[in-house]
Formats: sequence, structure tokens, C-alpha cells
Amino acid sequence: MQGLSIKNRMTIVVSVLTAVMLSVLAFSFHLFYSEQLKQLVCDQQYTLLTAITDEVDQKLEEGRTEVLAAAQTLTPEDVADPARVQRFLSRRPHLSEQFDNGFFLFSPGGKLIYGTEVEPRLLSRDFSQHGYLKETLARRTPQISTPFFSIQSHGHPIVMFTAPILGRHGTVVGVLAGSMDLLKLNFLGKLASMKIGTGGYLYVVDRHGTLLIHPDRTRILTQVPTGTNYLLDRACAGFEGSGETVTTGKLSSISSFKRLKSTGWILAINFPRSEAYRPLYRTEKFVLFTLAIIFAMAMTVIALFMKYLTAPLLSFTGQIQELIDRKSARTRVSVEAHNEIGTLGASFNRLLDELDERKAELQKQLEFLQMLIDTIPMPIFYKDTAGLYLGCNTAFEAWTGYSRQQMIGKTVFDIAPPDLAAVYHEADLSVMRKRQHQVYEAQAVNAAGLTRDVVFSKASFPTTDGKVGGLIGTLLDITDRKQAEAELEVQKEFAENLVQNSAVPTFVVNSSHQVILWNRGCEVLTGVKATEVVGVRELWSIFFSEKRPVLADILIDNDLRDVDRYYQRVAFSSMIPGGIQAEGEFHDQQGRLHYLSINAAPIRDRQGKIVAVIETMEDITPRKIAEDALEKSSRRLQLILDAAGEGVYGVDLEGKVTFLNPAGAKMIGWTQEELLGRDPHDILHHAQGDGTPVPADKCPLQSAFRDGKSIRIEDDLFWRKNGTSFPVEYICTPLVEAGKRVGAVVLFKDNSERKLAEEQLLKLSQAIRQSPVAIVITDLKGNIEFVNPMFTEITGYAPFEALGANPRLLKADNVAPEVYEDLWRTISTGGVWSGELHNRRKDGTSTWVHSTISSIRNSAGEISHYMSFMESMEERKKLEEQLRQAQKMEAIGQLAGGIAHDFNNILTVIMGFGQMLRTTISDEDRRRSDIDQILGAADRAAQLTKSLLAFSRKQVMALQQVELNDLTQMLLKFLHRIIGEDVALRTSLSEKPLMVLADRGQIEQVLMNLATNARDAMPSGGELFIGTDLVRLDKEFHQQHGYGLPGEYALMTISDTGSGMSPEVAEKIFEPFFTTKAPGRGTGLGLAIVYGIVKQHGGYITIDSQLGHGTTFRIYIPMAQERMESEVLPEVAVPTGGSETILVVEDDPSVRLLAESVLTTFGYKVLTAENGVEALQVFRDNRDRIALALLDVIMPKMNGKQVCEALRKESPKLKVLFQSGYTADLLQDKGVLVDGVDLIMKPVQPIVLARKIREMLDAG
Repeated sequence: MQGLSIKNRMTIVVSVLTAVMLSVLAFSFHLFYSEQLKQLVCDQQYTLLTAITDEVDQKLEEGRTEVLAAAQTLTPEDVADPARVQRFLSRRPHLSEQFDNGFFLFSPGGKLIYGTEVEPRLLSRDFSQHGYLKETLARRTPQISTPFFSIQSHGHPIVMFTAPILGRHGTVVGVLAGSMDLLKLNFLGKLASMKIGTGGYLYVVDRHGTLLIHPDRTRILTQVPTGTNYLLDRACAGFEGSGETVTTGKLSSISSFKRLKSTGWILAINFPRSEAYRPLYRTEKFVLFTLAIIFAMAMTVIALFMKYLTAPLLSFTGQIQELIDRKSARTRVSVEAHNEIGTLGASFNRLLDELDERKAELQKQLEFLQMLIDTIPMPIFYKDTAGLYLGCNTAFEAWTGYSRQQMIGKTVFDIAPPDLAAVYHEADLSVMRKRQHQVYEAQAVNAAGLTRDVVFSKASFPTTDGKVGGLIGTLLDITDRKQAEAELEVQKEFAENLVQNSAVPTFVVNSSHQVILWNRGCEVLTGVKATEVVGVRELWSIFFSEKRPVLADILIDNDLRDVDRYYQRVAFSSMIPGGIQAEGEFHDQQGRLHYLSINAAPIRDRQGKIVAVIETMEDITPRKIAEDALEKSSRRLQLILDAAGEGVYGVDLEGKVTFLNPAGAKMIGWTQEELLGRDPHDILHHAQGDGTPVPADKCPLQSAFRDGKSIRIEDDLFWRKNGTSFPVEYICTPLVEAGKRVGAVVLFKDNSERKLAEEQLLKLSQAIRQSPVAIVITDLKGNIEFVNPMFTEITGYAPFEALGANPRLLKADNVAPEVYEDLWRTISTGGVWSGELHNRRKDGTSTWVHSTISSIRNSAGEISHYMSFMESMEERKKLEEQLRQAQKMEAIGQLAGGIAHDFNNILTVIMGFGQMLRTTISDEDRRRSDIDQILGAADRAAQLTKSLLAFSRKQVMALQQVELNDLTQMLLKFLHRIIGEDVALRTSLSEKPLMVLADRGQIEQVLMNLATNARDAMPSGGELFIGTDLVRLDKEFHQQHGYGLPGEYALMTISDTGSGMSPEVAEKIFEPFFTTKAPGRGTGLGLAIVYGIVKQHGGYITIDSQLGHGTTFRIYIPMAQERMESEVLPEVAVPTGGSETILVVEDDPSVRLLAESVLTTFGYKVLTAENGVEALQVFRDNRDRIALALLDVIMPKMNGKQVCEALRKESPKLKVLFQSGYTADLLQDKGVLVDGVDLIMKPVQPIVLARKIREMLDAG
């Protein structure tokens, strides 16, 4: 474009810009429109797919429900007679229409019994290995199979809907299966024929990418290769939605995916991209044609406009050219235009005016710069390229004695001695030639004629065209500094002599790791002279045979990562900041080993930078040799203890363990670290074989420690860490050092093997025969030679079937080969293999067993046989799960009870002080309503703690004999109001009276909570059933549930027809704060309270629920053993207070202050104590004054029970009132709440506390 005029350039640029903007606008519109079209197609397609998926899910669920309903109708007698099954199905023609591939009936063993479309060759065939049949038999629930090719003659892909047929005792007596042919026109087959637009279609895959339904029948049940359709791969991994992809057939399409809830299959739609974007392609052609026409019109208009616009500019440029060529006398330009060109001309004229003013200003600046240089105290001068002085500052005039006028135009040869002038001139030429900054030392003569040491600093300066215009320089007088440096050198020489003559081996290394000082002490220690070392960098070669840093090198590099690798006992110096000390060793030139104590410290300059490191060494070889000898002696003694076959442990004078050898640790199961510092009696010898405690003062070992006498016991018991005991014989010998007893050592031996051998010789034969575990003995090849009766019971194989066979007949298919490889590798090398195995019984069912397999050796010590112990794990695994659930609920209960206890302390203070404050305020005072709000909130919080205590089974119960039928009958009217009119209430009460010992209010709360839950589970109405009965729990109940003491129980059954719950929800339903309701609809405490109340009554609660089939709770409460007389409590008068002295023992300061304030208000004298120890001291000091003690139950140091016993031991008639947030276990023992001792629960109101105390004091 260089040859074009500005008019043409502007025309082209504006035209191109217009074209670009129109193109960008069209392209943006295209992107927006295509994205909107894509999103619209994706959304509509996914909506359509969702509707189809919901319909397919509904059809699948209906099919499963139909098969389940038919299976539930069939009886074991029907299963035994195929003709009855045929008549049953013939009466239900809709089933044959729905399941177009027929119905099939299988036995519990998996054999085909009957089929509507069955071929004779398939009858009695075993189908037990098919996944759908195995799942139905294992889970006992309806199943929908993954499609598979039928072995019927047509060979079509089919889907099986199966449901178990249960007998009267819940056992599976058969499996009913309905079959659909995917190539027929059922609701699944029709999916393949559905069309989306012209080229779109539906298909179904499973989560592994196998095609289940497809328009191309040849592809059904084939695997879609991973990577050929990335969106399908995402759908198999869990993606649901729409997007663009390329199918396996290389078709670019918009695909949508949705997972079926009932089976997990993926329903998909493929819609060709070309068909979806057809409207977009037509729009693109129209926009391109329109843009071409607009661009042509814009080019024409812009060219004409630019010609008009640039005419004044051309006139302006012509006048400027005349000014440059000076062809005219004018000094300014003239532009008549009144637009931007006219403004440009005026601005150009103003620019010329400013240039003239700038020249005058520059002259002023030069004068100012000279004044500025003159104010600088350092001498400054400047010269031209010929070396002639151009000027200087007043400091230079004063230093040289020449004025500025005298200097200008002269060279350095005119003002300086010839020898110095030559040096200056050569330096000047070098600066201007190299154009570098130059600093050098020289001498100069000042105005006084004295020769001084100076430093010159020079630099060249450029002209406007970039060439060297001269140089500028300054000088600094350094004569005084040089004199100071000479004095420092003298001091340095003195310090070096001081270190050099020191007897301590010392050397110094600079920051470059060079040795700069090596004193005579180092020469004596190493045998190396200073002349051989100074200046050397590799100092390591003097001390070590291989390259490694000395301590000074490590400090210089500031790298402490490997210091522990090269040195021992490394530590930072406490005396010198940054210093380090360590120990090391080296061999001198004669090969002698030296142990050194090394200290290294940094030497820093004024800026804190390390410039050198000084290192000193002390030869500690004699001390080190003595320490090593002592360590070797200790190590030999430890080796002896470690090698001993008997257990050995030592104790100090306090009876605490000081060591334990490995043999002893192995016997007792404790490590030495766990026993150190502990009393061995509490761990090893605390009880006899029957669990009777052995007091420490009766322990023979303790007596030996105390009396310092040796003893030998040949028959005693020690206890292992795991709680088991073993027989031992032991010797205890005191340790004496320098005539003084310092401890004792105990040598003990495990006699278990000897005792067991004696017993085994007598019982071995019968034990094997009568063993509760299966025992198998094989030869070295694995052939079975012996089995006991329990083997037959566990596996189903009779002895004659097992003998001579290989244990492989028990092998299950799902056990990894590595398990058996590890088993044979362990036992063939003489080891013992122990673990759990999944075995197969004779009937084909599987079972878990715990096996322990070991080798049997003959008299020559060679392995001759193998022996296996197998114990059934079925019952144990079931009980382990039940125990885990019970322990979890107990732990949550303990937590809830603890929270309620602490919260009750807080509520006691809030309610107590609130009520006291309320009594001091008149009814008209506005603050009275505020206090009522506080007390109301505290009361609601107290109700919450009662709920937590009910769950944790720590709430006080008002036990009385309650007739359960009467209680239920009386509560029915109230329950009607709770559940509403749309829920029918049906009852069935026992004809026998059901008398239980219970808290009536809590039992009513149980019924109300369960009724409320049932109502919430039936939002659209339903039926609530409440029944009572008398039942007897036996061993069968315990085996089924894992708990339940035998005896007579009152059974309450609460059942609803609501939504039910899944097994996962049922497992957590009794946990506090667990709820399935929406936020604000429940606290999650209802069923937790029910659980706590039932457990506190010594009863049990079970739940039976299934999604969509309602829920049934069964509550078992023990029957009352004897009839109790009702006690009528007399009315209590308003407390009048008194003048007696009350001892208040409470660890919570706020509760203690409240009790003191309340009792003082009622006239009592109050003594307080923070804990039990303090309470005993206060009581002893005021024994005759104290009439009653008010005790908290839970306190540090001594709990309330212990304090009560101690106080009543000193004063048996002392009245004691406990107050607590929950009834802890230490108040459950009989004999604590005796005459004169009572309990009041927190939170307690002041008036209630005062009334209770007055009652106890008046009781005499």
C-alpha cells in the first residue's frame, strides 16, 4: 500500500473494516442461532426420552408386579402339580398376552418344572447357573433379567421376569418366571421400531455397553467397542442428558441418554445432525448472499466520501513542504477549513510557537544545572573528546586551586604533574573509547600541594546524534580510609597469632571453602603442617578417606539436611548464635582413630553475611572408649535376655516394670514399651483362674518386692493382654547394688504346653469325634483319610463320600486362586494357615467357614499329613452384625444421656435464678413478661432433655402395675384425634389381662409417637392397626434376633399401610435426630424416644417394613411377676423454710451458687464444697451443725455415692439428698437410696428443692 494515496488507503481500510464487522456480526448470529437450535433440539429430545423412559419403567414395574402377584397366589401344592399351574395361568389370559414368550416354573434347585411355551427337551433341565435365577433364590425378591438369547428353538433375545414362590414358613418352594420376546411387538420390542423424525431411532444398552434393543436386529446383545461413541461411554459411566457425538456407524448425531430406574439399562435416542440442523444451513446461504451486496455498496460510498474528506489535508501538506524547502517567506501555514484539518493547521502553528519558547527555556536549564553541580560537595569536572576542560563545580575549584575560567580550554597536562597527567589522559581516552563507566585509584596533588590517594569515577556522555561528546568525572579522597585499613591489618595479625598459638586445634575456612588459618593445635592433632593446608579447598582429604564435608563446609553452604549422616550428637550451640556442635571421628597419618568433639561458628561481616567459619576440635577418644565399653557390656546383657527362652522382667523399688525380654512379651502379649513404668500385679497377677481378685498385699510377688526375699512358685496363673490366663512357675530374686536393694527380677515359664499335653493324651480321641468343629485329615497329596461327624453336618458329605476324595470338592467358584496358593505354600513349609473360606456344600449351596490348617509330623519330624479344623461362620456373622447395631445404639444413647446431664445443670441455673428473680418483680413490671419468656424457653429445653434421657434410658421412671389392654383402650379416643379422619383405626386386644410393671405416661408416649409416625406415612389415608397379645419368648426368638431373655411378655403390635421404608432407612430409624421427613416436619427424636423407653422397661422392639407395603412395630414388655399395692402420696404443704445448716456439694459453680441462694432465701445456713474431698473436710469441721447434705451425683475426685458413704460412715443418721441430671449407674445399686437418702432430678425449681429438703428434715 506504499504507492497509494491516503484517500485510497482510507477507502480500502474502512471498506475492509466494514466487511469484517459485518462478517463478525453474521458469524456471531450464526453461532448464537446454531447454539440455540442445538439446545432446543437437545432439550426437546431429552424431554421425549424422559417420557418414554418413565413409560418403560412403569411397564417393567407392572410386569414385575404381575409376576410377583402370581407367585404370591401360588401355593406349594400348586408347585408340586404342573397341571394346577397350567389351570392357574389359563384363567389369567392377560398374563399370556403380556409375557408373549410364555411362563416358566422352576424348582428351588433351578430345574425347569413347567412352561407354557416350553419344548419337551427343556423340561427338567438345570438352569440354576443363570444369573436371574440365582439372584431370585438368593435375595427372595422379584428380579428382571438382563436380555439373553433363548435356548428355545426360535433363539430370540428374551427378558425374564422372576418372583419367588414362598412356602408357609417363608422358604422358597419354587420360582415363577414370565418371558418377553424382544423381537415381538410387546412394549420392549416396539422400542426398536420407533422413529424420531426421518432418520432418528431408539435403542437400549446395559451399563457395560451391550446392545439390548436396536433397530438392527443383528446387533442385539453385541458389545459396543469402547471409544467408538464417547457420549455412550459417558452414559455407561453414569451420564444422563443430550449432546453431539459420532455413533459406531460413523453417523454424526445428537444423542440423548436416560437410565431406567427399574433395571439400570440405558435408553438412548440417535437423531442425525444433518436433519436437526437443516434450517440452519438454509439461513447460512441467505446471509452470505446479503453480505456480498452490502459490501459492494459500502465500497462505492466510502470512496466518494474519502475524496471529499481529504481535499483540505492535501492543501495542508503542500504548505508544510514549502516551509521545509524554504521556497516561501511564510513562517506559518494557512488552512481555510473549519473541520479537523483546520484544527490540525492551527495546532501546527502553535507547535512552532512552542519550539521557539523551548529554546529559551533550555538556556535557562543549562544555567540551573551548573548551579546544581556547584552545590555537590564532591569535586566534579567534564571534558570534550580532545581532553579540553568544558567546566567544573566549585568543589573541584577548591580542591585543585584553579578557577572555572582558568580551567576551561586547558588539558590535564596544563594543571597536573606530567607523570600523573599521562595516567589521567590515558584513562580518559579509555573511557571514551569503550563507552564504559570507569573507577580506578590514583594519586593527585591538591591546592595545598599535598599528594593524596584518590578514587576517580568517570563516564562518557553522548551527543544528540549518539556519538561520544566527552566525559564527566569525579574524585574521592581516600587517604584517611587507607590509614584506617592499615591499622586494621595490624589488629588482624594479632588475632591470628592469638589463635595460632592456642592449644585447642582450630582452623578457619572462608566463604569459598579455602583454609585461611590452621593453628599449631591442628598440626599436633593431624600431623599436617599449616603450609600444606592454607589455601586448600578440599579440607576433607586430611580427615577422611572419601569426599565429605567438614562441619565448617556445612555451615558455609547452610545445608543441614545431611549433617546427621556424617556426624553424631548434632546440636545447635546455646552460646553462639548460628553455631553448631557435633561429634565425629577420623584416622591420623599413623592410622590411629580419634574421637572428636567439634564446634563450628560463623564469622559475619557488618551486613550479617557469612564470610568465614571457625571450627575447633577436642580429642575425646579416652572418654569415647569408656562409653563404648559400657555400651557393649549392656548390649551383651540385653542379648542374653533376648535369647532366653523363659520370660524375664525387672521392677524397681516402687514395683514398676523396668524391662521385659522378648520371650516374656510373647507369652503375655504386652510389649516392653507398654509395660514400662506400670505395676505388673495389676496386669499379670490381678485375679485367680475363676476371676476372684487377688489383693496386692496377698500377692507373693508383691511380698517378695517388699521384703527383699527370693521366692519360687511352681503353680500359679498369669494373665495375657487379651484377657486369657496361662499357668506359670516363676522365681523372684531381689537385685542388690553396693549393699542396697534397688529392685527385683522375675523369671517365669509358661506351663501351658505341659498341662495341655497331659490333658490331650486323655481326651484327644473323644475330642476329635465330639468336636463342635469339623476336622479333616489328609495325606500329603490332599486325599482325605479322616472326617468327624461335624464335617458331615457342615458340608452334607457322608464319611464314605469324602474318604479318598480331594478337598477340592468343597471349593466354591468365587474364591480367588491366590487364597489356595497361599494356603498350600504355608502348610507345605510346615506353617499354619488360618482364615475364612467360602465353601460349597453337597447340595450346591455355599457357606462361610473359619479354617485352621496345619501339618502333622511323624516321629522323625517329617510332615506326613495335614489336618484342617472348619467352624461354621454363618451364625457368628449374623450375631456380629446384630452386636454391632446394638453397640452403636448404646454408644449413641450414652452420648445423648451425657449431653442431657450437662444441659440439665445449665437449665437448673437458668430456671432457678429466673424464678427467684420473678418473685422479686411485681405483676405490673414489664420485665416480668420477659422473665416468663425465659422460663418458658427453659422449660421447653427441659422437655428436650427428658426426650434425650428417654432415649439414653437414664430417665427416672414412675413404675407401677399397668394393665396394657386398659391403657390402650383409654388412649384410643385421643389417638383418633391424632391420626385424623382419613386413617382407619383397627384394634385387636388380648382377651387375657396383660399386667406389666411400667411408667404409664411413657407407655402412652410410645403409642402416641408410633401413631403419629404411622399417620405421616399415610398422607393419602390408610389403616392403622393396634393389637396386644400374651407371648412367650424362647430360644428361637433369640436365634432370629440375637437378643431376648426367655419368659412371658406382653406384645404390642402397631402396623400401618403406609409408604414403608428401605432396609437402609430401617437400620438407622432408632438413631436420634435421624428423620426422613422434610425440614421443619420432625425432630428425629420420636422413634429414638420409643427405643429408649422400651429398653429402659427391659423390653425389646422389632421393625418389619418394605417400601410400598407399610411398616409393623412389635414391642415386647416383660409381664409383672407380682401384684403391687398402689401408694397414695399425701399432699405436701408449701415449704416454710428453716434455720438448719445444709452442706451443698456441687462441682458446677453456677449450680452451687443457685442452691446456696435458694436455701439462704428460705432461712437455712449453707456450707458449700466444690468436690468430695473438700466436702469431707467441711463436714468434719462442722459435724454437729450439719443437718442435711445436698450432693451432686457426678463430681471429680469422688462421685456423689462415694461422698454419701463417707459422710454416713462418720454420721449414720445424716440425711442426704442427691441431685442429678440422670440416674447414673452408681445409684442403681441396692442399699444406696435407703432411709434418710433421697434423689431429686435436675433441672429442679427452687420451690421444689426447698419443699423436698423440708420434707426430709421434718421426717425425723
